[in-house]
Amino acid sequence: AACRGQSPRHAHNVSGDYFATPCQQDLRMLSVIDRTLAAADAALKTLGGSARATRPSPASPPAALSADERHLSGALMRVNHVGEVCAQALYQGQALASQNPAITSALHQAAQEEGEHLAWTECRLSELGGRKSLLNPVWYVGSLSIGIMAGKLGDAWNLGFLAETERQVEAHLNG
Repeated sequence: AACRGQSPRHAHNVSGDYFATPCQQDLRMLSVIDRTLAAADAALKTLGGSARATRPSPASPPAALSADERHLSGALMRVNHVGEVCAQALYQGQALASQNPAITSALHQAAQEEGEHLAWTECRLSELGGRKSLLNPVWYVGSLSIGIMAGKLGDAWNLGFLAETERQVEAHLNG
């Protein structure tokens, strides 16, 4: 498939333009309007399917599947993709609400890493002939709201929420 083996030179992360701004170290320098526009841009990139990995997918080459297996795998991959959309929104929301530039930068880095996963799941979904969830905008807004709430509760809540989210994901993957 076209999405496997992309050249890192031509690839960009779903959040690349937003997170690679000169103000990445201190997004507080941006005006409220700039931050809102940057967040809208990141949302459109996440939901619009423009995610591109800068690293090759760690997945094995696709196996030959029957039609039923492809359908089931596509449905399961759609759930994985929704999780990656939600991860983008959570980190975006937390970063928007954070008052600490170091935490904001760490959240941006986490979102960039998750952008790789988003691109990989989009690629595999396409390979399987599956479709993205029609509810992705709803999941995005809900996750963005939760991220903003966590960020507004302060650094301890923000970091605790981030740590617990990562712990839950790891437990799910190892389960």
